[in-house]
Amino acid sequence: MQTTARHTLRALVFTSAAVLILSACNRSERQEVRTEAKQATNTAANVVDNAALTTKVKAALLADDMVKGTQINVDSEAGVVKLTGTVDNPAHVTRAVEVAKGVQGVTRVDNNLTSSPSAAPGVVPGTQPPGTAPSATPMPNNTTPPAKK
Repeated sequence: MQTTARHTLRALVFTSAAVLILSACNRSERQEVRTEAKQATNTAANVVDNAALTTKVKAALLADDMVKGTQINVDSEAGVVKLTGTVDNPAHVTRAVEVAKGVQGVTRVDNNLTSSPSAAPGVVPGTQPPGTAPSATPMPNNTTPPAKK
């Protein structure tokens, strides 16, 4: 019986030592994993925040009676909203910026909008529906069309 008790005691001491060694080695690894997980969570949250802000601004532009939101492309990053596209007149440019600034979460608006009376309704210049020839899309006002040969 003493032999069994000694073997049990040795096994207990050995197991306890192994647990202590492994847990000490893994503390830094566990901390590193926690840090990486927090960083990944923050990155994912920022992406979601940017997408949500872009969606809110686009929805506000589409809901506005004066601005044709379909003519405006919206991008955002960290509260900064970038508006691009061509609208019908300078008043629409001003109104689009006002609408974007009025959305909660917008800290600044970068206005890259241009105005042209010939702006195609519902088309952001430089984009076209799938299967449509690029020549079917209106050129932005600041772009010179290619010379014909």
